[in-house]
Amino acid sequence: MRPVWILLTMMGMLIIQSTVLQVQPFTFIAPNIPFVMLLFVALKRGPLYALYIGLCIGLLQDVLYGTYLGMHAFTYATIGYFAGTTFRSYWTRQFMVVVLIILGYTFLSELTAYGLSRLFGQGHYDLTSAMLQGVRMMIWNGIFALLLYSPSVRLLDDERRSGRTEESI
Repeated sequence: MRPVWILLTMMGMLIIQSTVLQVQPFTFIAPNIPFVMLLFVALKRGPLYALYIGLCIGLLQDVLYGTYLGMHAFTYATIGYFAGTTFRSYWTRQFMVVVLIILGYTFLSELTAYGLSRLFGQGHYDLTSAMLQGVRMMIWNGIFALLLYSPSVRLLDDERRSGRTEESI
């Protein structure tokens, strides 16, 4: 799948997250669907691809919905790069290993967002609340990772079969 299509897919997921999942029955559910897709991009495409896609979708999320510019862009780019290197180090890529890595990086992403908001004086909550929010995000992102695993891997795997690699970006 070309980078433009991946960005458009992630923008669609960002729109679904910010519209459909903000309606009353779903207000308790707060998954970060573009972040889950970014981790799948890191799984299938590698660290540099995930870094660029994470930077673009994070900057878009900051511009459209963020309180200040750069928090999601930095978090997504950093987590995408390190997730790509983590996924590259596991040769088997078993399903449960992938889900556990997604859960771990979701928690790390929430703690990074908390740290950045505290650093710039925007966070007015304590570490316990941030950890509780991180655990809640781990649960919902884990559920959505289970639901999106098969379609996203098939969606991202088409370009690998045609012979194109990450270096041809």
